[in-house]
Amino acid sequence: MFQRFPFVRFTFFFALGIVSRHYLGEVVLLPQLLLFAFILGYLLLLFKNSLEYQRVLAILSFVLLFSLGAYRLDFFLVDDVGDFESTKAYKAQLISEPEEKKNSARAVLEIYELLNDSGWVKSESRVNGYFSKEEGLALSYGDLLLIDGAPNETTSPANPGEFDYRNYLAYQNIHFQQFVGDEFDVIGHAEPNWFVARAIEIREVCVAQLSQYIENPKSRAVVLALVLGVKDELDNELIQSFSATGAMHVLAVSGLHVGIIFGIIFWVLKAVGLHKRKYRWWMAAISILVLWTYALLTGLSPSVLRAVTMFSFVALGRALFRKGNIYNTLSLSALALLLYNPYLIMSVGFQLSFLAVFGIVYLHPKVYGLWQVDNCFLDKVWSITCVSIAAQLATGPLSMLYFHQFPTYFLVSNLFIIPAAFAILIGGLILLALSFAPAIAALFGTVLGGLVSLVNWLVAQVSRFPNSTIDGVYFSILDTWLVYVVLGGITLFLVTNRKAYLKLGLSCALAFSISQIAHFSSYSDSLELSVLNASNHSVIDLRAGFKGRVFANDEFLNDPESQQFSLSGKRLMSGVKQQITEDELAVPHTKLPFGELIVLDGKSILWLNSPLGDFDFDRIEVDFLIISNNAIKSLKQLEAFILADQIILDKSNSFYTQRSLLEEAKENRVDIHQVSANGYFSSLWRK
Repeated sequence: MFQRFPFVRFTFFFALGIVSRHYLGEVVLLPQLLLFAFILGYLLLLFKNSLEYQRVLAILSFVLLFSLGAYRLDFFLVDDVGDFESTKAYKAQLISEPEEKKNSARAVLEIYELLNDSGWVKSESRVNGYFSKEEGLALSYGDLLLIDGAPNETTSPANPGEFDYRNYLAYQNIHFQQFVGDEFDVIGHAEPNWFVARAIEIREVCVAQLSQYIENPKSRAVVLALVLGVKDELDNELIQSFSATGAMHVLAVSGLHVGIIFGIIFWVLKAVGLHKRKYRWWMAAISILVLWTYALLTGLSPSVLRAVTMFSFVALGRALFRKGNIYNTLSLSALALLLYNPYLIMSVGFQLSFLAVFGIVYLHPKVYGLWQVDNCFLDKVWSITCVSIAAQLATGPLSMLYFHQFPTYFLVSNLFIIPAAFAILIGGLILLALSFAPAIAALFGTVLGGLVSLVNWLVAQVSRFPNSTIDGVYFSILDTWLVYVVLGGITLFLVTNRKAYLKLGLSCALAFSISQIAHFSSYSDSLELSVLNASNHSVIDLRAGFKGRVFANDEFLNDPESQQFSLSGKRLMSGVKQQITEDELAVPHTKLPFGELIVLDGKSILWLNSPLGDFDFDRIEVDFLIISNNAIKSLKQLEAFILADQIILDKSNSFYTQRSLLEEAKENRVDIHQVSANGYFSSLWRK
């Protein structure tokens, strides 16, 4: 069967080489002399053109593809040791647009010179830079900066289950970070890439035009996200509604949007007669030109570049081969992208895009063929339903691995989201084309804004359905592979009626169940006290089995983003409900003038979060003392009143308070766990 899909095999082994090099290191790299010998042997056997060498040729080709993938990543990686110990300042160039964050602006910097004790020296390192919001957003792509200080290495996740931002940056060859603030000067401007700079300018013009004619903020946010990929104006309410209904994919310009445009191009060219075989190269050229023009409108964002590259290969495949195989075409486009940037294999967008397209190509005809519908309208509804099922089956396990939720009403939402995405995308492009006629554009913008408001309302209604989202789904990488084998085995059994596939699927379903039981059984009979490593926050998370309770400062309790980043991953792994508003664990706790006394299964915890002052109280003996908010200036304040087996100093204390207490503790040989230096604190015991 796989003889028909050579590029599927080629891409698989090339990608396997990339992944192996990433996880296993240089050990997978064949010695260059041996690799050269394999290449020479392959060429010699290839020219003999004998059937007896076919198996050897096949093995050699897979070894070579694996090695090429491993070496491609090895060449792509930057030897970024970055000795910044004596660095006083550095010069860097902005190689990305400033991105607005909650309290700052983020941009990627590429250092080209740094100042140390010997003067200015050449350097090549990338830095993830954070600027004061107002100053940072005033910067532009290509600005040259003189920055005081030196960057630090990116840090690993601070808490269990936390998003690994260090790995995310490493996939972009970024290994350093710095909060620059306003400690910089703009010393010049030089565009790193002329085409990217022009694309950004074009997108800014398009953003201004769409914003001018769509007044409603929520409607404007959706149009900008769906048409141009600009998500700056999306608020949490919109994001949560679209996410809960399985419609979040329409707000990230990718394969769906480019596929819509490609389909329209094909329909228009067919209508004017250019779909005939003799015009195939005209059709391919026009399709590719229009697709890359759209990519320019979106600022050449990575997700659009992936999708446009994919459909460009599809257009070329149609021109080159009368009976071109879509699987080979898609695999060839993936191979081309991985040759350009091997770390795309680690990109969630890359993985989901290709899985969705492969799933739709393979599964849609099979599901669609299960029911023959005579009514034209119902046939379209059934076709959209089949597309939704195919895409969800292909991407569902991976989505649960990354996003830990499953939208239960995705079939309902996609019935109107997919046609709406089509209408909004085309409407947005028409509005841009009409911008030369302000009166007409204003009228059309009002209509388009009304349509988007209706879509937003429908999405909000579906998101409020009972149990609209299954939250708190925990999948390991192994679990994800097992679920894919289960789905693949059952699908192949239904297609081929071979029981071996069914047995494989059922075996993996059993293995998945065992994996889940093994993981969560370790949490079912245990109790845990955790003090999180959360920036400037005091966060205590208590757990008994699968029930939890949080004690934290008000700022953290009222900040869903901080909760999602620092706490949700840890709770997800242990089977506790992620929302602290749904906490079920009842623990005795007593409010004191200087904090709270908490008891968990006989273990006493004193959370000292206010100054001790001159209160007169009996001596307190506790198992854990958690010091927050600069509650004490000296350990001597504790001697007469508080005795603790374990003292924890959390991150809500100032740098100077922590330094003073640690110096005193060292002199008196008192053991203190400092969250800032020692990391997340956890004490675990069994029931």
